Amino acid sequence: MGKHEKQKHQAGFSLIELAVVLIIMGLLMGGVLKGRDLIESARLKRVMSQLNEFKMATSAFLDKYDALPGDFNKASTQIKADLRDGNGNGVVEGAGLATGSEALAFWSHLACAGFIGSPGPEGEGNVGDFGKGAPESSLGGGFTVENNPYGLGGLWFILGKKHGDHGDGGLLTPAQAMSIDKKMDNGHPTSGKVRAIDGSDVGTHACIKENGTYNIENQDASCALLFQL
Repeated sequence: MGKHEKQKHQAGFSLIELAVVLIIMGLLMGGVLKGRDLIESARLKRVMSQLNEFKMATSAFLDKYDALPGDFNKASTQIKADLRDGNGNGVVEGAGLATGSEALAFWSHLACAGFIGSPGPEGEGNVGDFGKGAPESSLGGGFTVENNPYGLGGLWFILGKKHGDHGDGGLLTPAQAMSIDKKMDNGHPTSGKVRAIDGSDVGTHACIKENGTYNIENQDASCALLFQL
């Protein structure tokens, strides 16, 4: 066998070697995908943990002060001097991120009373944003609170992105929203104590189909979630 033929033979890979390489690549890819799934699951669990924390904090505040956070009309005298007092009518009024609203003060009342961590100082002119008066979420965006949103009775937490004075922009994919809904409620976007809506910054039927089910074929962040207090 000539010198050139010998070098050519040595430069190749056997079928067994190629198979081993492909198996290793498959294991590595599987590990990466599994790691992503674990991270995603952890982020969703953290969101649910945050919500439970806010619910318990609100209940504890109500028990202690006989008033709702944000609406408490003696917050500046019984909690902290620089807090904005509510009007004490039993309703948390205003949009979730609106300047000077009871809905934005909701979080500072809870934080200064020691029931949650600080959501960050409000922006200049008492303008609200996530991390600036309202808490951020582990998925991005954050949480707001509003009374009777979208015609739903009572007080609801909203998980979404900032859109104007509201936190109802699309933050979650329909699959993410459905996963949280199933774990916390009945898995149906239009009924129960967890509701999904098309984000106010996306088109209709992006999150929820016309038949009232999650549009899981859509992989874009198009959903906001509402949680009844």
